[in-house]
Amino acid sequence: MFVNYFFTLIFFCLTISSFSQVEGIKTINKEDLRRHLIFIASDSLQGRKFGTEISGLEITADYLKDYAQKIGLKPHIDDFFQSVGIIATMPGLGNIFIEVVNQKKKSVFNTNSVVSLNGRLDALELEGEEIVIAGFGWQDPGNSYDDFEGIDVAGKIVIYAQGNPDLYLKGENFSWNNRQERAKFEKVFKQKPKAIIIASNPKDKKNNTFNRINRWNTRTKYFLNETNESSDEQAIFLTEPSFVDVLLGGKGRFKKYLNDISKNKKAYSFLVNDFKINLVVRGTSKLLDAKNVVGIIEGSDAVLKEECVIFMAHYDHLGVNNEGEIYNGADDNGSGTVTLMEVAEAFMSLDQKPKRSIVFLWVTAEEIGMLGSNYYTQNPVFPLDKTVACINLDMVGRVFEARDSVWDKSPKLVKDFDGLFTLSNDVWPKLEQINDSICSELGIIPDKSLPPGFLRSSDHYYFHEKGVPILNYATGYHADYHKVSDEVSKINFDKIKRVADLCFLVGLEIANIEK
Repeated sequence: MFVNYFFTLIFFCLTISSFSQVEGIKTINKEDLRRHLIFIASDSLQGRKFGTEISGLEITADYLKDYAQKIGLKPHIDDFFQSVGIIATMPGLGNIFIEVVNQKKKSVFNTNSVVSLNGRLDALELEGEEIVIAGFGWQDPGNSYDDFEGIDVAGKIVIYAQGNPDLYLKGENFSWNNRQERAKFEKVFKQKPKAIIIASNPKDKKNNTFNRINRWNTRTKYFLNETNESSDEQAIFLTEPSFVDVLLGGKGRFKKYLNDISKNKKAYSFLVNDFKINLVVRGTSKLLDAKNVVGIIEGSDAVLKEECVIFMAHYDHLGVNNEGEIYNGADDNGSGTVTLMEVAEAFMSLDQKPKRSIVFLWVTAEEIGMLGSNYYTQNPVFPLDKTVACINLDMVGRVFEARDSVWDKSPKLVKDFDGLFTLSNDVWPKLEQINDSICSELGIIPDKSLPPGFLRSSDHYYFHEKGVPILNYATGYHADYHKVSDEVSKINFDKIKRVADLCFLVGLEIANIEK
């Protein structure tokens, strides 16, 4: 198989490219890939997690910078580093509570069973006497259902239930649907409420959903320092149903209220005037500095060099677990990181550089919210309307093994030696055609079956969101995904080289295409 692939590759290069392009492919070396990955996935880098005491992430950034400098890439402005300001917020355990006060100014309810869903919010003191109970906070025009029809929520505290009427009535599980809940409160905030308080499902008698989200929210959270979120749009909280029972006059009232509107399929939202709500959040935050690494090859065409093709991979990972075991992240995403290094060297080996500029972008902080790529799209080296394509590599070093069947419920189960997931958007259809053609010549079988949700799954998302054509390469999920067993010994370097060859040839064609 390897021999056939080798001869196919040489024939392909000779028939469509000049000798210099064949020389470019020849610089992509398996032993160099292995050497780089052994360092980047070593124990000494402590899992390359952002914000750790031993900053393997900083060491990796320096390693990438030195390499970019060595092979002759041009730096971003005066340096290869693009500084990414990140806010770390810590919730301040025990310092968040909600209180209900009656008309006699007597506290009738007080609980710290409250979770802040507020993005970067770390401190707040809020009170409100205008309170709206709004069902599920659900708007479904197709079925003439709207929990906000005929009621003004501007400046008021809005309270509604997790989920929607149909799911509640069917008695389906109580798992938190983050995408649905986010869509709900984004719509509500357009109506300018003072705050949103979401109550977990009252049928969830053991409060499993609330407890799970509460555990998740005790972790440090990270946000771009340049976030455009306004302070009022951060007032979002989750609490238990007993809080709403108090406002409705007794135990079980909230459950009965939801039962009634679900069965009748008729919204019933109303203003509560008999109580005041006090809500307090106390936490801490600090500003941290992270780095994208950016290296550039200037295009050879006087006009087209103002446009660029971006190759991107994140170089951070998960750090160390509570037992002191290291997540070395050889595949995730050491494999993508080193592939970009070799692809960059292949382009630099060309005597005649491509017409368009090439940007090699190693982004930080993917594992904590794709912050590096988000920052870049807000502060691009080339304007995004001059970015003709972004090719993102995230986990490209594995080949299917029988034990990988543990991921058989995922649509992204790791591929065999010839397979590769190739995800693109519909901004520029020609990009997919170019990729398919070169895959065919190299004997690679592109799998384009991933559902649209995967457009949000890695750093290509922010480019997609802003209308840039994207192409994501991945060999797929495997049994060692996000485990300490994701080691260099599991990597198939023949597979990585195939992906690197594909990147080089696809990038070369895109960078030289006339229109």
